[in-house]
Amino acid sequence: MGLCFFFFLSSGWSQNKIPYRAEDEPTVLVVQKVMPAVVNISSERIIQKRVQDPFDLFFGRYYSYKERVKSLGSGVLVSAEGYIITCAHVVERSIERKVQVTLNEKKSAVEGKVLIIDPAVDLALLKIESKTALPFLDIQSSSPTLLGQTVIVLGNPVGYQNSVSKGILSAMDRTIETDEGRIEGLLQTDAAINPGNSGGPIVDISGKFVGISSAKFAGEAIEGIGFAIPAKKVNIFYQEALSEIKNGTPSQKTVTIEQILAKKFGLHVQEINRELAEAFHVQEGMGLLISDVEPNSPAAKAGIKSGMILLAIGNRRVDELESYPMLLKDIKSGEGVLMTIMVVRESQGFFLSQTSTVQVFSR
Repeated sequence: MGLCFFFFLSSGWSQNKIPYRAEDEPTVLVVQKVMPAVVNISSERIIQKRVQDPFDLFFGRYYSYKERVKSLGSGVLVSAEGYIITCAHVVERSIERKVQVTLNEKKSAVEGKVLIIDPAVDLALLKIESKTALPFLDIQSSSPTLLGQTVIVLGNPVGYQNSVSKGILSAMDRTIETDEGRIEGLLQTDAAINPGNSGGPIVDISGKFVGISSAKFAGEAIEGIGFAIPAKKVNIFYQEALSEIKNGTPSQKTVTIEQILAKKFGLHVQEINRELAEAFHVQEGMGLLISDVEPNSPAAKAGIKSGMILLAIGNRRVDELESYPMLLKDIKSGEGVLMTIMVVRESQGFFLSQTSTVQVFSR
């Protein structure tokens, strides 16, 4: 009797069991909801490359040439009118401020225009034109961002469109050091974030906005540490960008290295064009020429003089006025940075170069 009774319960339970449906999984539902708003961004910019002749090492001379380089990233549609948010480093210095945007599940790209770039927060606002309303993610519906909560990363890592990874929110208010300088106020996640994910959205298990993928920390035996710009910062940037567009002509918010060096160190610089390169016996685009040094300025006190060439700040080479090392962004009065300076002198018909590193304190 006991055996028959057990069989009866088991049989009844199996008849009432709800069958498993993969399409009902929360992650699947969120991806279906958010993915249509994710885009692939391709930008093209011109960079200066240098090749040094091994027989010319003593003189520090370089052969330089310009090359077009393509970069891939992600973005997210944030309005039906075609506004897109991505990372500043994805589209910074794109040729004529134009990029190619591929919508979800589309093979052909449309032209996008870069409206606002703010390197200080590593965010940019783009716009594409469409005759119909576009799917978008409501970034104002933001997640509470609790430690340990599930997060989903969407984007186009290494060019693989429509990719998804999943993890948890590992930490908040992180600060990292990169080649560009210090980045503060980031979220940390163990979800996979790889090159190409930058600019794509991160959402929670209900589809609410968590942030924008920004960077991955990689190193020996290090896995599962990725970073994102939090939703609050993204929303502040978006509202300020829309206000700027509404009240006037959109402009790039980039502060140039020329402005920072003059204000903080009393150092005035200019790019080395062909004529200057010939006059100073260096290669075109090799550093920035120091055209003037203000008397009693931090640069003057460090021994820097006009006619010298600024090669690097910290560990980053400098050769153009459009951008600057992020380590200068929040530098305070009295703080010092290392500058690599080169002097070219003529001796008995030969031109010799001497390079040294000096510490210059901000005023």
